[in-house]
Amino acid sequence: MILIVNKEWDDKGYESIRPETITIQLLANNKLQGNPVTIGVSEKWTWEFTDLAIRDELGNDILYSIKEIDVAKHYQVDQIQENNKITLINKFVKEEPNREEEEEDNSINNDGDSEPTNNNDGNSNHSEEAHNDAKKETTENLPVVGQYSGFWLILVGAALLFGVVLLVKHKQERKK
Repeated sequence: MILIVNKEWDDKGYESIRPETITIQLLANNKLQGNPVTIGVSEKWTWEFTDLAIRDELGNDILYSIKEIDVAKHYQVDQIQENNKITLINKFVKEEPNREEEEEDNSINNDGDSEPTNNNDGNSNHSEEAHNDAKKETTENLPVVGQYSGFWLILVGAALLFGVVLLVKHKQERKK
């Protein structure tokens, strides 16, 4: 089996910050497969994985996927899989400052000076950067919650089923 991976960019106006290469990792049933591969303009943002097994040793189908390693800052990766082709779309995401963080920063630095406070090593706001990095790392690993569109369909379906059962029982009792 052959698996073709294409990289597309959704970053109009920000092409200058686009990385020259990306690194991708092949996964077979969510397990690392082989070594990471670096692709870029010279490969026309395309890579082919060849001689891939279709089934595992137990005869089960193998599901292949791709993970982009070290995604460039300001980019979000979406993955579309159609048959033996995976398209990775890197979309530019403009970071907007968080209002709570802005208010916190203003209250910390609101001592009359417009300059940020400096540490002894000359780095300004070093602890703030570490806090933001830790916050970003934590939120990237959290599951998406609060999306219950399927929940309402199940609830309505269960209510309809319950109503039909009651109606059938009522008709059976009337016949007696």
